[in-house]
Amino acid sequence: MPAQRKHHRPAAQPAPEPPPEPYPVHSIPGTLLASRLVGSGRTRPAVVVSYKSDAGKRRINAQFLAQQLGDEADVFEIANGVETRKLQDGLPEDLHVFGTGARVYPAGTGWAARTPPARLVVGSTDLGRLTNQLLGDVHAAAHSGFPSPPAESAKPTRATATGTVRGFTSEDNSRALVKLSTTGKIVTVRAEDLLPGVPLNWLLTPGQSVTGLLDEGNGTLDISALLLKPGSPITSYSEGDVALARVRSAGATHAMVTLWPGSDFRIGTARISSNELDSAEDLLTEGEVVRVRVLYENGAVVLSMLDVDDDEPIVPAPPLVQGGPPWLDLDRPYASIFAPPAAPLPGEPSAGQAAAGTGAAGVVLEAQEPALTPAERKTALKSTQMELEKARHTIAELQDLVDKLVATDKAARTLQDKLAQEHAKANDLARRHNDAVHQIDAFKAELAKTTAKLVGAKKQRRSASSRSESSLAGLFPEPEEQFDFELRHEWALMVPAMDKAAQPLGEYVVGPGFLATLSQLPAPQRAKTLRAAVDLIANREGPLRNRKPHFLRENEGAHAPARMRGDDVCWRLYVEQGTAGALRLHYWKLKSGGFELHEVVTHDDVKP
Repeated sequence: MPAQRKHHRPAAQPAPEPPPEPYPVHSIPGTLLASRLVGSGRTRPAVVVSYKSDAGKRRINAQFLAQQLGDEADVFEIANGVETRKLQDGLPEDLHVFGTGARVYPAGTGWAARTPPARLVVGSTDLGRLTNQLLGDVHAAAHSGFPSPPAESAKPTRATATGTVRGFTSEDNSRALVKLSTTGKIVTVRAEDLLPGVPLNWLLTPGQSVTGLLDEGNGTLDISALLLKPGSPITSYSEGDVALARVRSAGATHAMVTLWPGSDFRIGTARISSNELDSAEDLLTEGEVVRVRVLYENGAVVLSMLDVDDDEPIVPAPPLVQGGPPWLDLDRPYASIFAPPAAPLPGEPSAGQAAAGTGAAGVVLEAQEPALTPAERKTALKSTQMELEKARHTIAELQDLVDKLVATDKAARTLQDKLAQEHAKANDLARRHNDAVHQIDAFKAELAKTTAKLVGAKKQRRSASSRSESSLAGLFPEPEEQFDFELRHEWALMVPAMDKAAQPLGEYVVGPGFLATLSQLPAPQRAKTLRAAVDLIANREGPLRNRKPHFLRENEGAHAPARMRGDDVCWRLYVEQGTAGALRLHYWKLKSGGFELHEVVTHDDVKP
């Protein structure tokens, strides 16, 4: 036999490694899913996505959620109907999910009490915003209620990472989304890690680069090391600078304002308005951002709102995070502390138009039904949602029964009629729910507009008051006639109508040097002198007593005799208090009755 040749086959090449599998979306029966959710061995949150067979593209993308969450949570998908009812049977009461939507179930002890509400796709729901809300629910669930690991277990690694701020989530802007420079993954910055109670859009700005400690386990970036600590106002502002402050509270006699967190100052009403009848709570609104002048008196920082013009340059508020924007800005509407109304979809009328029934920009509240309280609106909305969900559940049960039941024509017609009734009921409830949402959005928008108008009106009132003080000048050719007119005008403004008969202007004469000293005063101090003269000549017992009238003595001795001019006695009273070089009014109390206004001097000038 001929020798056989040996055929050498080429060695088999190793199979290429398969690409890494994406994070899976689990599909398991409702009964098994319920057992897994209530089991004690669960160590991370779970997201359950339910869908109706006819949802089409109007459903939550479970695979996208799984890719965004990674190892932070398990994602499950379940069909609405029989499986969702099995899931409901195995869960505590009111923790189910139906229809097209999703719900986050926290892990750890007490998870049932911390489970957020279901996020449902209803009508024109914004799927992108709904997905962001679910991601926020997962982040919140991952950081609350789960017991700390044993001391001997390995701590999660926290590496330094850099990213760019992309935007903000949550109605109160307490979460910022940051895209990492290296991996492109989206992580979260939490407000409670920086300055609790301050919205993150006051500290950060889109496009800003931030660096912090990355916790890959829960997808958060801790940038607390970037927090800045503003120094004393003395290091930030010079004498007379105009700064921005936020009103923390306002009462009858004073207001508390904040230059930056931890730097609070008290402003008395006298430093807010020159009108003694004003109160701080009438002029200022809590949360309002206002202009203040920074003064230094006897080494102490004093804030004042008097004589601050709207066009006067402002020293920008300091940033609170490195590279961030000024934490206060007049162009940033402070009314944003209220929940902003959702933007209408294209072609859909705005919330104000839907509530008013017209295309007008304003909302005429008088033409609407009596407004509900916030608690009543919240209860009504929640009740409508529960009824709507119950109706949809009933529809799903009836539809399954119609599909599976072999019934007579009469039974089928009865079931179809009941199904049609439930459909009509569900549509009506959906309409009522949509109307309630639009009404709430309209109330929120109107509240923000009304608050902003109130702030504007108060600013215009203060500006008009400051302008009116100078509008009376130059009405008479003779200085004495001009002074008499201004004095009587100030008396008419200061003394209420019911007190004018009891507090008339008495007899007075103008001394030879009085008008000369008055003409040297700026407008605000001239107005203060006029008010002091009104209190004296009208003998207003309460206000005059506060000005502490007393003798002008021959010398600085406590028992020195009063200065006399024949039988006339020289007196003095306060025009200003608590300021350097405070003004005093010198006058003669005439034996024949009445007063002679002598001169306006500073506190240290004691010569008659």
